[in-house]
Amino acid sequence: MSTPAPPRNNFMTVLLMGMMIFLGIQLIMAPQQGNRDSRSADEIWAKMQTLNRELKDVSIQQELRIYESKLNDEAGKKGMSKEELDKQILRAHLLVADTMYKSGLYRGQLFKSGGVGEDWAYRKLDKAYTFIKPKYEAFYRTPIWGATSVAVNPTAKTPATERTANEIYDQLVMDLSPLAKAEPVFGFIPGYQLIDALVQPTGANPGFSYWFAAFLLALVVRAIIWPLAQKQIMHGRQMMKLQPRIKEIQEKYKDKKSGQIKDPQAMQMETMAIYKEYGLNPFAGCGPALVQMPLFLAVYQSMHHYKFEFTKGTFLWINESSYRFAGIPLAPNLGERDYILVFFYMISMIATTLLMPVTDPSNVRQQRLMGIGIAVVFSVMMFFYTLPSAFILYWIFTNVLSTAQSLLSYRLPVPELVKVQTVAGGKVIDTDASKNGRNGSVNGAISPDFFGKKGTPKANKQRKRKR
Repeated sequence: MSTPAPPRNNFMTVLLMGMMIFLGIQLIMAPQQGNRDSRSADEIWAKMQTLNRELKDVSIQQELRIYESKLNDEAGKKGMSKEELDKQILRAHLLVADTMYKSGLYRGQLFKSGGVGEDWAYRKLDKAYTFIKPKYEAFYRTPIWGATSVAVNPTAKTPATERTANEIYDQLVMDLSPLAKAEPVFGFIPGYQLIDALVQPTGANPGFSYWFAAFLLALVVRAIIWPLAQKQIMHGRQMMKLQPRIKEIQEKYKDKKSGQIKDPQAMQMETMAIYKEYGLNPFAGCGPALVQMPLFLAVYQSMHHYKFEFTKGTFLWINESSYRFAGIPLAPNLGERDYILVFFYMISMIATTLLMPVTDPSNVRQQRLMGIGIAVVFSVMMFFYTLPSAFILYWIFTNVLSTAQSLLSYRLPVPELVKVQTVAGGKVIDTDASKNGRNGSVNGAISPDFFGKKGTPKANKQRKRKR
């Protein structure tokens, strides 16, 4: 959220730029880790196999990044085909997923035997599933997925010394599904059961129940935050009415030659005084956002726990018979990521952002651009992060309901601005004679009945003395 002070806006801009630069450096420097490592790809692979035997899931993920970089470098020198390179990289990811899976099972056994105080089985298996899911989406419809296998260290539950991609993925789904059903969200919310309660009343129909449950969930969440959002919209419209006065203050402190603000602190104080005079708070718009954040996280985690059930649901073009549209891969069910749905999400997010009330009327353009930028960034992130289509559909429904509320609110009259405080800091007294106060006062005016009888007081006469 931006504040009325220009320095704050500049700070937010610098912060966002800094984050982008940091991420850019990370992307550039990450591949160079492998270049600095003197080991060959085969030597790193041997180390990864050792880590698989030792169930060191964190260390093997670090080695994987170096291995991929080395493999890409050596592929060009060895004349390796793209298909062979993809197969080798998939093999490495399968080894890491196998290590993460077995490490999770081991931690679960330790918890049951009293060796550790916290059960990490669900979290570790869920990380393993999230880790291998992008490769599954990329290759499960290609011959590479079915033809790739990896040598692994055998255990009591998985005695095989070699496992295929399908075996590792299917085993993860089979073991993770009951854990997701039993694991509460944030330790106390029955997330799986809440989503299931929205699906089952309509008969768990594949073509209707699952996407309709996402709509019902969006409706419930929007109903919870509707009053706060309505107050935020009206508050923003009231602040927009003060825009002419805010511009006058800006012109007052602006240097005519350079166009820069001469005294930002004084301008901020005077701007805040105007807001205070009318009882407005530029930070009031943060309230709904703060309320929505825990709700958003709870909904996401609940739908994440229900992700395997969402694979039974379909929606319009999202079904098993669809494969590609204009070269874009389509999701087979609501448990998988769909790129076209992400695109529609981006459109709905931008529309919602444009209709949101601004928290600082003096920087409308900057806030709008920042909001659109954030919407685009979130959408781009979804192209690279595996989210169930059901969750993206929920977010689209939420944006549509938010847009509908904004359109309805903008048809309502804007509440009049009423001074609640003078610029000097004193309270404004309402002198409306129609409202009587206590002790005969009429909101500050003295009532004629206060002194008793009505009429003009008689002149004082000298009293006679008693004799």
